[in-house]
Amino acid sequence: MGYRAEMANALFPDGPAAGEVPGADPIRMLFIGDCAVSGYGVLNHGLAVVSQTARFVASDHNRGCSWTTITDPELTAIRSAKALGGATMDIKFDVVVVLLGPPDVLVGTAAHEWAASLSRVVELVRKTPDANCPVVLAAIPPMYRFRPMPDFVRRILMLQTHRLNRASRSVSDTHPKVSYSHFPPIGADGEYIMEQLSWRTIHSLWGRQLGKDVSLAVSSVGRER
Repeated sequence: MGYRAEMANALFPDGPAAGEVPGADPIRMLFIGDCAVSGYGVLNHGLAVVSQTARFVASDHNRGCSWTTITDPELTAIRSAKALGGATMDIKFDVVVVLLGPPDVLVGTAAHEWAASLSRVVELVRKTPDANCPVVLAAIPPMYRFRPMPDFVRRILMLQTHRLNRASRSVSDTHPKVSYSHFPPIGADGEYIMEQLSWRTIHSLWGRQLGKDVSLAVSSVGRER
C-alpha cells in the first residue's frame, strides 16, 4: 500500500512514453517496465531512462529510432508477460528492453517465479515476426541505497534485489540473444543516492549505461544477418 500511495502522488510526465529520433532505417524498440519506464520523478519523457537509452542507441548506430512502451508504475513481471501476450504481436521490433523490479522486490516475488515470468516474456518475443529480436534485461536498481530507512528494511530490500538480479542473469545465460544490463555505479558508497543526485541525473546515467548495452545487443544481431 505504501508503494501504491507513493506512486499515486509521485511526479510522472504527461502523455505516452513513446517517441522517435528522425533518421534513416530507424531502430524499432519496445520497452517493458514499471515506474522508471513511466518516467518517475522527471518533468517530461525526454528526460526519462527510456528516451535517454533510445537516443544513445540511435546516435551510436547513426540511425533513426522509434520506441513504444508497455508500462505501469505497479507493473510486475508476471503482469508484464500477460500484457505482452495481450498486445498486438504482428509488429516487428529490433530490440525489446525490460526494466522491471521495484514492485516485485516489495511484494517479495520468489526468484523462480520472477525467472519464469521473464522467460515467458522472452518466449513471447520469439513469437513475433522477428524471432531473432534481442532482449535486454535491465538490472533492478539498488532500492536500498536511494533513501534513509531502518537497517532491517534496507537488508530485506538488498537481499531481495540481489536475489532477483541473480535470477535475471540466469535467464540471460539460458536464452539465446538475451543479455543482462547492470545498473550503473552511481553515488558514493555509504551515502544515499537521493541525497546526492536528482532523478533527472539518475535517469540520464542509467540511460547511458543501458544505451551502451542495448546498442551492443542490436549490433550483435546485425552482424548475424
